[in-house]
Amino acid sequence: MNTGSSFTTTATFIFLLGLLAAGCRNTETASQMDTPQPTAASVYADAIGSARFERSAVKVEQGYTVESGNLYTRDGETGSLVVVRSPDGAVTSIIDEPGKRGLLVVDTKGKSTFTEEPAYDYLTPDALDSKDSEPAAKQGAIKAGEHQYIDMLVAYSAAAFARLNTDPVAYALAQLETANLGLRNSLVADLSLRLAAVNVFDVDYGMTDDGIFAWQTKLSPYRRLYSSDVNAVYIEGGGGLAYVGGYTSVNGRSSPEAFRHEIGHNVGGSHCNNNPARYSFGYHNGKSQTYLCGNKVPYYSTPAVRDAHGLPLGDAQTADMARVWRENGAWLSGFHPELPGLRMMLVSSSGEDAYAFATLNIPVTLAENAAIVALSESVGPTSMIPSSSNNTKTTLSARLLNAKGKEVTVQFRAQRRRASCLTEINVSNMCAGFPLHLEIKYYPQFGSNASLPRGYYNGLLKLEARSSDSNWKMPINIAVSIRK
Repeated sequence: MNTGSSFTTTATFIFLLGLLAAGCRNTETASQMDTPQPTAASVYADAIGSARFERSAVKVEQGYTVESGNLYTRDGETGSLVVVRSPDGAVTSIIDEPGKRGLLVVDTKGKSTFTEEPAYDYLTPDALDSKDSEPAAKQGAIKAGEHQYIDMLVAYSAAAFARLNTDPVAYALAQLETANLGLRNSLVADLSLRLAAVNVFDVDYGMTDDGIFAWQTKLSPYRRLYSSDVNAVYIEGGGGLAYVGGYTSVNGRSSPEAFRHEIGHNVGGSHCNNNPARYSFGYHNGKSQTYLCGNKVPYYSTPAVRDAHGLPLGDAQTADMARVWRENGAWLSGFHPELPGLRMMLVSSSGEDAYAFATLNIPVTLAENAAIVALSESVGPTSMIPSSSNNTKTTLSARLLNAKGKEVTVQFRAQRRRASCLTEINVSNMCAGFPLHLEIKYYPQFGSNASLPRGYYNGLLKLEARSSDSNWKMPINIAVSIRK
C-alpha cells in the first residue's frame, strides 16, 4: 500500500473466549491500550537457551503486540526472534538460531509447543518469471523520509489452516515481521510489510507452476476487495515458490522461515550471485548466508552492514538486495490505493467450533458521543439513535464470497460498548467518558447462517463510526473469513 501511517486499530481476535465486560471503573484510554508492552522473556527463555535477544522493535498492530530482534549465541553466531502476543495472551514465536529453527506456540494456559522446521535447502529452485496481469500504479524508488507500506493478503488452504495450531492472524503477523526485521537490519528504513487481511480457502492448488498461478487467479478478486498489494499463501508441506518481480508466493506451513526468502523473490531478488553484471542477489561471505543466499542470518544482502565476524553482508556490484528493496519497494507497494480508516479481522477458529469474535477500539475522545452505523440498510442501521436498552444487539448482514466466488448473505451480531454499557451499534449518547468499542460475533447457527452450505466464506464488511456532537466520521473495514 502507498504511504500512510500504520493502522491505529486495536482489533482483537479471540478463539472460543467470551468477553468479560469492563466495569464502570475502567478508565483506560485508547493510547494506553496501544502502548507496546513487550512479552515477558520467561515465555520464550527456555526455547532460546543461552542466546541473547536484542529487541529492535515492538509495536501494537491490530491489537496484537509484535516484537522482533536478533539473537546472539555464545559462539558468535547471529539468529533472530519474532514474538507475537495475541489479545487473549497466547504467544506465537518464530525462532531462528543455529541448530534450532521453528515455531514456538504458548497457549493461554502457558503450555509451550515447539515445532522444529524440517531441513530444507533454500537454494532449491523456487522462483518463476512473473505472470502479472495487474500492473502497479506507483513506479520509481522510495523517497527518503516517505514510508511505504506493502499491504499483504495472507491466505491459508483449509488443510494448512487446520494444522496451524495457533492464532492465524498472529502467525501471519509473525511471518511478515521476519521480513520487516531483515529490512531494518539491512538499513531499509522507509519500507515495511503490513497485514491487510487473512482468508481461508477450501482448495489446495499445490506448490507448482500451475499451482501458484491458480492461487494468484483465485485471490485476484479478494486482493482488489481488500486493496492489498501482495499475496502470501500457506499450504501444507515445506519450502516455498514465488514469482520474481511479481506479487504472489506459496509457502509451506512447516517452513516458518520461507516467507522472508520468497518475498525477496517477489521484489526482484535471486539466489547467490551468478551474474557479475547484476546486484539483485543474496550473499554468502563464507560465514553468513543472507535471506536469498541460504537464508541463515536475518539480513537481506547489503555491503553497508557487517556480520558478527566483521565481514560485509553484501557487495555493491554483485549482492545488494537492500538496494533492490529501495528501488522496487514503491512499485511493490503501489498496486492499490489504501483503504481509508480502521481495519479489523474476524476469522473463525481452526478448531471444531467455527464461532468467531472480534472487538475494535474506536479512537474518539472520551467525552464525545459516538456510534457505529452501516452504509446500507441491507447491511444494518444507517442512522444514529440517542439511547436504547442495555445489552441489546444489532444484526448485521454482509455479502461474502463462497467457494465458487458467488455472493451469499452471512449474518453477524454486533454491539457498541463503552464500559459496562452494551447496546445496539448505532446508539450514540450512552456512557460517554469511556473508550468506545465495536464488538462483532459470528455464530454458524444464527439466523440465516444455519442454512448455509458447509465451507469458508470470505469478504469485507464496511461500517462507519460517527459522532453525534460533530461532523467526525471514521470508516471501518472488517476483513472476514468465517466457516460454516
